[in-house]
Amino acid sequence: MQFSKSLFAIAVAATASAAPLVARDPDWIIQGLSRSCDGQDSSCTWQFSINNQLTDATACTYVVNASGGQPASRSSGGPVTCGDYTVTSGWSGQFVVGFTTFSVFDNTKNLIAYPAYDDNEIAAGNVADKPFHVEAPKN
Repeated sequence: MQFSKSLFAIAVAATASAAPLVARDPDWIIQGLSRSCDGQDSSCTWQFSINNQLTDATACTYVVNASGGQPASRSSGGPVTCGDYTVTSGWSGQFVVGFTTFSVFDNTKNLIAYPAYDDNEIAAGNVADKPFHVEAPKN
């Protein structure tokens, strides 16, 4: 019994002396996302705002052109600069429903988020504002 109390005390002491946790930034929210493609699907324009919940939201217009034999709605895009952010995207059809994943990088704070939307969600036109986890890229 005395031995287990000693182990518990050592564990608590080790935890207390560990380096303090660094507060992370809040999740970013992609707001008002919409995509409109021309009739030939040779160009799609995305509109959205990046809200880091610390400063005013940053509006972004992001144009993706058809490439690699794929229509614009299924093509990679960027990089595009939107305020302090650099945005790129890629489309994947590896699952039943295709999806677009963005890479949104904050050039001043060295943080990144990966918002993603499936094709059905985008086609319906009523994409809800969504929070996305933010992280520091690994070197």
